[in-house]
Amino acid sequence: MNNKKSPKRQKPLRTFSWSYKDHKTPAELLVEDTISEWYKAKHRATSNSEIDFINSILTKSCHHCGSSKIVKNGFNRNNIQNYFCKDCGRNFNPLTNTIFDSRKIPISEWFEYLLHLFEYHSITSSAYDNRNANSTGEYWLIKVFEVLKDIQQDVVLSGRIFIDETYFSKKKSDVITKNGKKLRGISINKIGVATAISEDMKSSFLIATNTSKPSRKSTLNSYASHIEEGSTIIHDGDNSHIVLIETLHLNSEEHPSIETKNLKDKENPMYPINHYHSLLKRFMRAHSGYNRDNLQDWLNLFWFITNKPNDRYDKVLRFIELAISSPKRVKYRDVMSSISTK
Repeated sequence: MNNKKSPKRQKPLRTFSWSYKDHKTPAELLVEDTISEWYKAKHRATSNSEIDFINSILTKSCHHCGSSKIVKNGFNRNNIQNYFCKDCGRNFNPLTNTIFDSRKIPISEWFEYLLHLFEYHSITSSAYDNRNANSTGEYWLIKVFEVLKDIQQDVVLSGRIFIDETYFSKKKSDVITKNGKKLRGISINKIGVATAISEDMKSSFLIATNTSKPSRKSTLNSYASHIEEGSTIIHDGDNSHIVLIETLHLNSEEHPSIETKNLKDKENPMYPINHYHSLLKRFMRAHSGYNRDNLQDWLNLFWFITNKPNDRYDKVLRFIELAISSPKRVKYRDVMSSISTK
């Protein structure tokens, strides 16, 4: 028996207290017409250019089984190219099993949503501006996380690299206190994030360590596969960094915190990574109610925002390309039901 609760249905955005009245006043009709115009401006129908874009997607394998034995099989009712797989015998189109599968709204509506994410808007403010329900913004965010799940997997930095750790507080219900007071300093109530950024500040990576204080093991697990052997690390001299230097034969440039904490930004040799951490904290403050279990997903999103391409519109196109080239369907009922029961 399925004990999952169905997601709570939200009141439609264009429903008013007088929506079901047989006779409406001129004022009520004016409000309805105005809101309807706003909504239509934000939710346009699928355009010919979008259909052309979908049909231009190079499709080399089946979106169901991965077989390359596919042939074109006419068009669907929306004039989108269909394909047939000779191995599994199933039909599909370029969007099948992607985050855009079974979409009720055009892909183009994602553009503004993504731009808002890239500009540090909260999910709530973005939903309001787009005339969407909050649940839509939350659902789309989960889709974004799925697309970016392995985005940092192959990142390897070389040359001169800044490394350091930053910390985020656990949610209040998980905070451990002593004699009714919060623990001071770096405690078990913190979640560590291992960060590295190239000297030119154009490449980086961020990994949630799931530890409150860096150890040799967590440091090696977090950094080792993302730093090229023989590189130079610029760091604060934390003892856990020694294992990296030894294992990867790295050159070391130390700037202990006790020597840099009172320096101005321009004078601080650790400025690049301190600045990166500052941007990360600002980004996370815009989403202060985030689920700590999804911290790595948020880090992947921040990485995507702060790395190439720099132009925000190029970044939107890059995301759309990633979403289509790596089929990952996310069903609303599955993900939103789990959220509603937490």
